Amino acid sequence: MKVIIVTTGLLAAAAASHSSGLGASGLGASGLGASELGASDPQASDSQVQAALQAALPDGAPELRLPRDEEGIPYYLYVPGKVDPEAPPLVAVHGISRGADEHLEAFAPWAERSGRVLIAPLFSEAQCRRYQKVILDRCQADRALFATLREVAEATGVEIDRFDLFGFSGGAQFAHRFALLHPERVARLAVSSAGWYTLPDAAEAYPYGLASGPRAGQRFRPKLEAFLEIPTLVLVGERDIERDSALRKEQRVDQRQGLTRVERAARWSQALRRAATRAGVAAEVRFRSLPNCGHDFEDCVRDGGLVEQVMEWFSRP
Repeated sequence: MKVIIVTTGLLAAAAASHSSGLGASGLGASGLGASELGASDPQASDSQVQAALQAALPDGAPELRLPRDEEGIPYYLYVPGKVDPEAPPLVAVHGISRGADEHLEAFAPWAERSGRVLIAPLFSEAQCRRYQKVILDRCQADRALFATLREVAEATGVEIDRFDLFGFSGGAQFAHRFALLHPERVARLAVSSAGWYTLPDAAEAYPYGLASGPRAGQRFRPKLEAFLEIPTLVLVGERDIERDSALRKEQRVDQRQGLTRVERAARWSQALRRAATRAGVAAEVRFRSLPNCGHDFEDCVRDGGLVEQVMEWFSRP
C-alpha cells in the first residue's frame, strides 16, 4: 500500500497554489512564512497568533489514514513545513465522541508553528470501545497506539521514541493510564476533563488504583515513580460540573474522587503531589481551570484557551 501523508492545513493551502514548492521529502508546507502568520511578531498575543495561524488553514475535512499493521488504528496526521528534530511529536487523543479530526484541526496551527509532527489517533467504538482503560479492551489500546506510531515514524522519517501526550475527556483517561504503564515514552503530559482517574493507590485494583486485579492480569505493570517524574498539566472547564450520562457515577468514585469533573481533577492533582512526596520525587503537577467552558472540546478551545494552555505547557524545556 502506498502511504500518502495528508497534512491538513498549511500543506493543503500551499499545495493548492505552490505545487512545485514542496521540499525534497514532499511532506512540508511552503509559501507561507512564519512572519506572514504573525508567529514571529513579539508583540502578538497567543490568541492573535492562533487566529492568524488558523486563518491560514483552509476549510475541509482532513483525510483519515487507515492502518497497515493489523494492531494499528486509523489516524489523522499533520506534518509541518519544517519539522523541528528537537521538538517531540504531539499525540492528541479524543473523547468518547471520537472527534479525532477536531483535535487535529485544533492543534495543527501550533504544530506548524512549533515544527511538531501531530498525530490524532481514532479509537473507533467498533474496534476500541473501552480504549480509556488502555489494557482492558480487546484492541489493547496501548499496543494499537504503538503500532500507529511505528507507521507514522516509517512514513515521515521522524523518530517517535518519546512524545508529548494530550487527551480530552475519555482521551484524558487513556492518556494518564497510558503514561502510568509507559512513562518512558511520554515527555510531557496534559489531560483535560477526564470523567474519573486511576489513583496512585496500591490498595485499589486497576483501573481505580494501581493493584493488579483479575481483569488487568499480567499486562498491568504500572511504573508510578517514573510516571510522577513526567511534567503533568491537569485541565478542566470551570463549568464542567454536570453529572451527565457520560460521567462515571458510583459510590467508590464519588467518595474518593468527588462528584464533578472539576472536583475530581483537583483531587487527582493533589493525590499525585502527595504520592510524589511519599516517593521522594520532585513532581511537576499543575492544575488549572479553563474559563467560560464546560464539557465540550470546541467550547474549551474557543472560549477556554485549551490549546494555548496545552501548547504553552508542551513548549517548556
